[in-house]
Amino acid sequence: MVEMDAGRGEVYLNPDARIKAEFRIRREKALESKLLDQAYLKKELFTKDGTKIPIGANIGAPNAETAEKVENVDFVGLFRTEFLYMENTHLPTEEEQFEIYKKVLQTYGPKPVTLMSNVMEAAALAKREGCDFVIGLGGGGTVDTAKATAIMMENPGSLWDYANTGTGGRKVVTKAAPVMTISTTSGTGTETDPYCVITNDDTQEKLDFAMEPIFPVVSIIDPELMRTLPKSQTLYQGFDALFHLAECYISNENENRLLDVFSREGVEVVSKWLPVAASDGDNMEARSWMAYAADILGGYTQAIVNTTSHHIIAQTIGGMFQGVAHGLSLLFIAEAYYKKVKTLRPKLLDDLGEFMGVKPDPNDPGQGYITALTALMDKTGVRNLPMSEHHITPDDFQRIVDLTVDNTGIDWEKFKLTKDDILDILKESYH
Repeated sequence: MVEMDAGRGEVYLNPDARIKAEFRIRREKALESKLLDQAYLKKELFTKDGTKIPIGANIGAPNAETAEKVENVDFVGLFRTEFLYMENTHLPTEEEQFEIYKKVLQTYGPKPVTLMSNVMEAAALAKREGCDFVIGLGGGGTVDTAKATAIMMENPGSLWDYANTGTGGRKVVTKAAPVMTISTTSGTGTETDPYCVITNDDTQEKLDFAMEPIFPVVSIIDPELMRTLPKSQTLYQGFDALFHLAECYISNENENRLLDVFSREGVEVVSKWLPVAASDGDNMEARSWMAYAADILGGYTQAIVNTTSHHIIAQTIGGMFQGVAHGLSLLFIAEAYYKKVKTLRPKLLDDLGEFMGVKPDPNDPGQGYITALTALMDKTGVRNLPMSEHHITPDDFQRIVDLTVDNTGIDWEKFKLTKDDILDILKESYH
């Protein structure tokens, strides 16, 4: 006979009466705890002021036990994709992975589902298989994961040892495995820049890793690969590209003439072609122009200068609420953010407005970009998107502010936003 407590890592062969009795008590307590958990899962939870608390569940595989866990929750917090590798005797093929992902989404939809991939496990797999380089095929998250994997293929320790903001260890990276990128989206520009953005699930940080060794050695940008991108992702990615270009123009402050040229042309292209690409994904002229603006011009501008705190606030939201797409988090706060910034950099915002076809109003300096931006958001149906539908509440605002300012940091920015400014932006953006 064997008695085993997997939670404590204890195994007893031929246990005596005392051990049997102890394990019987443990089983009874475990069953009591499980029944108590199930009872609470069937209740709606509220704070004292009446705000509903959404409950999520982490899952490892789409099976009967998982289905029972998910039945009474609001969302699936993490579908831990590393289990696809841990529970297989072979490397799962692309088709097998697709079928698992599809099954998860079909089974648990329409509840939000967050997929988790692990950089450290990818790096360990690459080392074990003797890989010489990494290919990032997909959108920004996939390419960034490939870049982070390349870092850990050539450096010891944990990835977070090399993050240079937040809780990162700030170690210097001098080498990484070569990275090849094949983009299937038009938004991040990571195909042509030295950045990757990674989320730490434990700390809810979403931070930039900026370093020369992760510049891609080869980037394939083929608009044909973007043809089937859904409308929502086309828009989220497209606005991400617009904001990269516009924010880099603001941060540059006309110091680098070449960057201004890239930014201006990119903003003009996105404002013209994003609505076309969103309404007709098969329009290859529109897809080509968007790929040019986002993946080439946007990548180059980011390689020269930083974006603004607009991106840092949005990344903080994405780190805390991982089911929120990056472009969506940028759209949540865009209008209120630039209303706050327009008095700080009115000339630059009016320049951006002119690039998008709106002439400056001498009686309202800086309003040009806001007018042009909100018109584009109205035209594409992404203005006033509700944060509330993504489990974000006003109770979360102060933590977003504190993580943005105290953890990631925005003190490098040439203009200054206070914590109260950011709190105002979040309040005005909330729907």
